[in-house]
Amino acid sequence: MFTVKQVSEMMDVSAHTLRFYDKMGLFPGLKRSDNQIRVFAEEDLHWVYIVVCMRKTGMSLSDIKSYIDLCKVGDKTIEQRYHIILEQKEKAELLVQEMEMRVEQLERKAQYYRKLMAERIPNDYWNKKEYVCMPSNDMVTLDY
Repeated sequence: MFTVKQVSEMMDVSAHTLRFYDKMGLFPGLKRSDNQIRVFAEEDLHWVYIVVCMRKTGMSLSDIKSYIDLCKVGDKTIEQRYHIILEQKEKAELLVQEMEMRVEQLERKAQYYRKLMAERIPNDYWNKKEYVCMPSNDMVTLDY
């Protein structure tokens, strides 16, 4: 048996979130101790994992609740659940593609800054004897 805190650490989700999900009925069959403290059995961890997975892929709590309710009905809802999972998988794949595009954009920006740093005037440049002031003693602003 696992406590809310233990499951929270295992699944990387806050204890508050686990309690909220339980109140919504997302963990069917979750037991409580004599002191009314939630206790998770091994089989409950599957429910936590799938709920957290679906939530992290952008599924709404109401849609997760519908999926859980279908699971509780039993085998006659297998095809419906299958289609829900496929639809969410497609959404997750789109999220991955979008994230990959963002990573590529960040890499281009990092390359841009690496190039700027490579072309940058060395820090000791201004201490060299070749440094010549402008005749008007105006300071020059460099964009680097």
